[in-house]
Formats: sequence, C-alpha cells, structure tokens
Amino acid sequence: MDEKYAFAPPRRQGLLFQAALAVIFGSASILSLIWMFRTPIGLEFIFYLVAACVAAVFVSWAVYRWFALRGAVYLLERNGLRIRWGLRVEEIPMSSVRWVRSEADVRRQLGRRLPLPLAALPGAILGTRQLADGTKLDYLASDFSKMVLVATDERVFILSPAKLDDFIYLAQRLLEFGAISPWQRRSQNPIFFLGEVWRNRAARLLLGLGLIGSLALLTWVSLMVPNLDEVYLGYAAEEPAPPAFLLLLPLANSFFYVLDALGGLYFYRRSLPPLAAPEDQASPASSPLGKWYAYLLWGCSLLTTFFFYFAISFLTYVE
Repeated sequence: MDEKYAFAPPRRQGLLFQAALAVIFGSASILSLIWMFRTPIGLEFIFYLVAACVAAVFVSWAVYRWFALRGAVYLLERNGLRIRWGLRVEEIPMSSVRWVRSEADVRRQLGRRLPLPLAALPGAILGTRQLADGTKLDYLASDFSKMVLVATDERVFILSPAKLDDFIYLAQRLLEFGAISPWQRRSQNPIFFLGEVWRNRAARLLLGLGLIGSLALLTWVSLMVPNLDEVYLGYAAEEPAPPAFLLLLPLANSFFYVLDALGGLYFYRRSLPPLAAPEDQASPASSPLGKWYAYLLWGCSLLTTFFFYFAISFLTYVE
C-alpha cells in the first residue's frame, strides 16, 4: 500500500467568497481614486489616496488566497502526509503522527469548540492558535463544517478534506501499516520563500531599486502638484486637466511595479527545487529559466519608472 492519495479541500464556496472580497476591495480602491481626483489637495485628498492604497493591498491579499485555495491539496501516502497551500508546504512523516480525528469528535470530548485563527474566513481558515495546555493548533482549512485534526509530535494540524470520512479512514489505516522509508520533517512557508529571495543579491537589488523608484516618483509628483495651476495630459489635449490628475502616472507606475514584483516572485518560486522526499517522482520539476524571467520582470519595473519620469518631466515642462 504505497500509492499516493490526493484529497482536495472544499473549494467552491471559498473561491466565490474570496472573489467577492477582491471585487469589493477593488471597487473601493477605484471609488477612492475617483473621489481623490475630485477633491482639492489637502487632508481629504491624502485620506482618499491612503484608502485607495489600503484597498489595493486587500485586493492582493484576497487574490493570493483565491489562488492558494485553488491549488491546495492534501497528499496521503504510506510514508507521510504532504500539505500544499499556496506558498506553504508541509511534509509530515507518518512516524511523527500520533492520531487523526474529526473536529466534531474532539469537540465532543473537550465539551467546547476549538479556538479559530484571527480573520478566519470561508476558503481561508489559516493561522495558528494555542490552547491553555500549550498545544499549538495550525489551521490549513477552507470549510468550518469539515475539519479534521492531525496530531503530530510538535503541533496539531487542522485540515478540511472534502471527503472527510475517507481521509480519516485512510490515514488511520496508514498509521497501522507504518512507514516503509520514513521522511525527514520539512516545512516551507511564505516567510521562508521571501527569505530565499532576499538572500539573492540581484533580486534584492532589483526589487529594492524598483520600490525606491516608485516611492520617489510618487513623492516628487505629490510635492509638485500643489504648485501647478493646470496640466495637459497628452500631445493633442485641447483642454487642461486639474493638477491632481498628474498623480495618475506615478500611481500607474506603482501598479505596474506590484504586477512585475508578484509575477517575478511567481517565476522565482518555480525556479526553486521542489520540497519533497528524495523518492518522490510526482513533484513538479523546477524551471531553470524561472530566475531569469523574474529578473526580467523586476528589471522592467525599473525601466517603466524611468519612462514615467520622463513623461512627467515632459508634461510639466510643456505646462
């Protein structure tokens, strides 16, 4: 019994909920920008600008959780359990698993519900909590009604396979059989991955310069706008536009920087060797060109900032 069994978490409700969050925050960001351009330069203008940026951050957060849930999977095999959820990867050897029980059974035994992580939402029940006795709960689930506890030597993982009963039955059978060739405990989370990126000098330089350039461009235009009476956006513009409209250019540049940064991180992640046991032949192979694609995207963000700088300089010079 050395086959691999894949169990997916319930996805439909979570995907719809996260998509709805992305639409709501995206709409809030767009509306904040519209109100910002209709407001004179001042505290109210800055408030709308900050609100638009914060809403945009939450859009990225919801989109990441959508993609993480879409690709999430629990892989059971005789040697252990693998959990893949976005940038999070856990490999748990079967020898370190103590027991597997449904959340309903544990709740009846304790006489109360387990504490949920902060900001637990449908499709993204993620985070850690700690019980009074020091037991650490690590949530990687999507459905409140279908949760199973996998207790290990170091913590208790709370998962939500769609076929809950099949998962529990198979896990208990595999525990009885025992591992053939035990794995080493391995763990990879987004912090670990970002640390890998930060340790790369070229990646650190390109991302850092892109961020500094975007912030410097936005600061420069923000200081320039109050001293302008009007601007002409475009070569054939017949009517002048309010000076605040000039902020569209550094904001567009910041948007492109975020897209390039996220796209580069995606390709960089694909370039890293897969986190898997040596005998595993099913894990996706790393892409040797991934880092070069990432460098190309991060370099494009610098080039985009350079072009926006000259575009703004030309518009203000003509004005």
